[in-house]
Amino acid sequence: DRSESARSASKGGKIWQHISALTFGHAAALCDQLRLVLEPTVASRLAGDFKTGKRISMRRVIEFVASDYRRDRIWLRRVRPEKRAYDVLIAIDDSESMADTGAGPLALEALCLLVTALQRAEAGRVGVCSFGSSPLLLHDLSAGPVD
Repeated sequence: DRSESARSASKGGKIWQHISALTFGHAAALCDQLRLVLEPTVASRLAGDFKTGKRISMRRVIEFVASDYRRDRIWLRRVRPEKRAYDVLIAIDDSESMADTGAGPLALEALCLLVTALQRAEAGRVGVCSFGSSPLLLHDLSAGPVD
């Protein structure tokens, strides 16, 4: 039973790698578009003039000393957003109508394209679920990158 699941996992990995190679260029283009659309949400850049903070602004230290230690706003804090932290859950229809029309491979290509572009754009966590006869979580948001 373990060898059968290992074989199906390796076959699935090979299929995923093949589809990733096919959608490589499109994923790069979509990644560029996603970077424009998805705004950074996590403050990670240092900025500002504060009385307390994370690092000292060397430009402000000269003014601080020249002002006889009165202008004491010499500290920088992480206030400018630079990174993205989105939770994206992609739902794939796996009903019989998808199988009857032959849309399964196309849905798999679309899934691979979306996941690859979101990972390249460093958009955050990505999860995958299927729905049809019953919903099933295929890849949890906290499980790490989809490979």
